[in-house]
Parts: sequence; structure tokens; C-alpha cells
Amino acid sequence: MSKLSHVNHNDENILLDHKTGDDAAIYKIDERLSLVLTLDFFAPIVDDGFIYGEIAAANALSDIYAVGGKPIIALNIAAFPRDLPTEIISSILEGGMSKVKEANTAIVGGHTIEDKEPKYGMAITGFINTGEQITNTQAMTGDILILTKPIGTGIITTALRNNKDLLDQEYLDNAIDSMTQLNNIASKAMNLFQVKSATDITGFGLLGHLHKMMIESKQSAIISENKVPILKGAKELVEKNICPGGTTRNLEYVKDYVEFSKDLTMEHKKLLADPQTSGGILMSVKESKVNQLSNYLNDNGLTGHKVIGEITDKKDSTIKVSTI
Repeated sequence: MSKLSHVNHNDENILLDHKTGDDAAIYKIDERLSLVLTLDFFAPIVDDGFIYGEIAAANALSDIYAVGGKPIIALNIAAFPRDLPTEIISSILEGGMSKVKEANTAIVGGHTIEDKEPKYGMAITGFINTGEQITNTQAMTGDILILTKPIGTGIITTALRNNKDLLDQEYLDNAIDSMTQLNNIASKAMNLFQVKSATDITGFGLLGHLHKMMIESKQSAIISENKVPILKGAKELVEKNICPGGTTRNLEYVKDYVEFSKDLTMEHKKLLADPQTSGGILMSVKESKVNQLSNYLNDNGLTGHKVIGEITDKKDSTIKVSTI
């Protein structure tokens, strides 16, 4: 969700908005129920229309899941060139519908305009019990950081666009599997084990989103680069200087806030700053709940999640990256 610093409001029913840079907005209906709202869309990052639709839908749904909400309805938002074949447009919309159906959510309409470059995504509305929202503001000293998906999708999809000859099909297939995987199980786990603080990892990369969580929570974090799950092939590609422009911008943004271990290479740093599409949930979990939550994720198919660090008292740097 974009941060719109010029927006001003005094509505006490707005429980969550742009101010904290959280993943979705939350509006209280009454003391029992609140609405969760988000919108996200982007240009194609893969060649297959159906898969593109799946990824776009999973990415939009993730904002609802990241705050602990349950998606209920969706609206398509799309821009297509006039000469784009109808079968490709249909394939994109069908991909989005399939992922929304998997989320037990309904598409109830939408809007399309003409544009030179295809763009597709969704506005999603969901419900959450009032006061039970998960935000990026409640990480506490001693909490353990768990990341539910590997990073590296930005690097791999950049290779698909610009360096196909260097991209192994296995690398792409793994990235697609990750991007099309819903974050619903992670969201259920957070609600079940009373997680209070989380964020999904998208355009600002792991470091950018963790930095924001630490700023809003008034804490710091220590993470181990060796423990961060990384998609197969991403390291090899970044070592060949393949990465999106957003990686450099993300790294530039956090450079004054992150303390890197001296033996970390620039390639390691780029991986941690790689912008993600439909990334995993980064959750701050009480240490006493970690084993139970991890077992739940494993039992429900999220075997790729990893403990990557912990929350500490506020220090000069918001994040320390070690190699231990």
C-alpha cells in the first residue's frame, strides 16, 4: 500500500492506513467487525498470461493475509492494449479468477482501460475481528523473526525479461511456484498463535520491509544472511550482475540504517534488497510460540519457512546483518 503523506483525516473508525506503511487499510464497522481493504496491480513479469494472472491475484490477496484478515470479495483492475489478442486477456483474467477461487473469495466486477502496456491486479476487501489486526508496529524485544517464502523473485524475473539464455527453467519454475502460493496458511498460523506484528515482503525487499517494521515498532533486528531462504538460482544470477533496478534503489535507501557484516559481499546485500512480487510473510513471533507455529506451517505444506533472526532493543542501526 503506497504511503500518501498528504492525506489527512480524523475518522476514528480508520484503524490502519498509510501512516505506518502497513499492507492494507482497516476500517471499523462496529466493535465486532472491521473491513480490510487493499489494491495492487502491475505489468507482466512472466510470459504466460494465466500464470501472470495468478501471481497478480496472489500478490493482492497477500496484503489482506498479512494483517490477519480474511478476503471476501475482489474487483479486477486492468489495462490492456487494443491489439492484445482476446485469448491472452481471457487467460490473464482466468488466472486471477483461479487464485481468487482458491482463496474462497469472489470476483464481483472490475474496470479496464486501454493502455500500451498490459497491467493487471485486484482491489480486495476482507473482514477482520475489530482490534485483532496484525500490524508492523508491534514487534517486541525477544521476538523471533520467521520468513515464510524464499527471496529472489526480482532477480529471476529480471533474468526472464533480459537474460533468458542464463535462466535455467528449474529456477523459473521454483520462482513461479513461490509467487503463486497464497499466504493464507501463514495468516492462519499468525492468528492461531497470537502473532501481533508482521509484514509481507514485496517491492522494498526484505531489508526495506524489515526496516519499516523496526521503525514503526521502535525496535531493532539482527538477521543472519546464511539463514535467509533464497530461491535456487538467484545467487548465481546476481553474481552475473543480473538484478532489477529496484534492488539498487532499495539498497541505497537502507544503507544508512543497516549494519552489514564486513564479510558480506555486494551480491549478498543485493539479494537481501531484492524487490519481491507475491513474497512471503515476515512475522515477529514470541519465542515461546515458535516451535508450535513452525510445526503448524510444516504440517500445512509451508516447509520452506525459516527462522532468520530476532528482535532486540532499539540500537543505532535498525538492522544488523550477520553471517553467523
